[in-house]
Amino acid sequence: MKKSFIISLLAIASFFMIQNFAEAESVLEPQWAEFCPPLYENAVFKPAKQNSKRNMENNYWALRKVKFEKSVAECKAYSKTSAELGACYSRIVNLENNKNKQRGDAKYEKQMDERNQIRDGGYWWY
Repeated sequence: MKKSFIISLLAIASFFMIQNFAEAESVLEPQWAEFCPPLYENAVFKPAKQNSKRNMENNYWALRKVKFEKSVAECKAYSKTSAELGACYSRIVNLENNKNKQRGDAKYEKQMDERNQIRDGGYWWY
């Protein structure tokens, strides 16, 4: 009787341990490649010896990558449950998607401003 009771307790405890382990594995860590252009996936900050457009773009993505990796590490360090970890990762994903949307909107507005300046200056090239 005593053995069967201990075995059932161990079975129940192992069931909950397996359940928690499976639950923690179901939370997927966001990957940097999901948010950046493929060209800048492994960007590294380079001092601006010349302010070329390519160098400025590279440095922008390099700095964002550092902040992204820091955020992911903070989520791992402070989240005690898979629900907290999932919520933290979700905030990172939303933040990065918003940054990409704002960047895309700003680029579009800049292109439209340049197009309007050309048109208003008497040049009609399209």
